[in-house]
Formats: sequence, C-alpha cells, structure tokens
Amino acid sequence: MNMDKKYRKKLNAEFLEMKPLMGVLTILNNAENKIFIRESINLRALYNRIRFELNNGQFDNRNLQDDWIRLGEKSFVFENTIIVPWEENIIDYKKKLQKARNDLKEEQSKARNIY
Repeated sequence: MNMDKKYRKKLNAEFLEMKPLMGVLTILNNAENKIFIRESINLRALYNRIRFELNNGQFDNRNLQDDWIRLGEKSFVFENTIIVPWEENIIDYKKKLQKARNDLKEEQSKARNIY
C-alpha cells in the first residue's frame, strides 16, 4: 500500500511537470488551396476546440466555417506545422508564437490563400 502511494505521488508530480505542446496549427483546405493559421501555447486544446466549433457551426472565422460546411471535413487537414520548444529562460511565449505565425503566414501567402 505504501508503494502505491509513492507511485501515485510520483505520477502526479510528473503530470504536473508536463508542458503542453506549443506552436502553430494550420488547417489546410486541400480542395481550394487555402490555409488557416493560428498559434497556441496548447496545440491539442486548440485543435479540439476548433474541430468542435467547426462541427457545430460555431467557428469565428466565417469563411473557414462556410467552406467546412460546404466541402465537408474530408477536405481539410490539421497540422502542427511549427512546434516551439519550452525554454527555461523565455518568459514571453506569446510574442514568440505570434512571430512564428506571422513568418508562416508570409511564407504561405505566396502559395495559398489565407483565411
């Protein structure tokens, strides 16, 4: 029993130390060569929220929402395009993520339409 408590305590401490996956998420509309780009300090949560909102007609980008309804989920691909590693000495991740998003938008705007 004592070992179980120690093991649970260890697992709990490891869980609290885990950092979420941070970076830039893209949603590719392969049917019409369009791309949606958004950054987040928690990509899994962003992916789940956006997919839920799109499937329920509640996404805040009306153009993407309309295309999702018209073309169906099969026409879209979600990708964690840029992963930003956690670093001990960086405080302002928001600024770092915005720069990564803006750089990707600039790069992608040459080849695709941006939502």
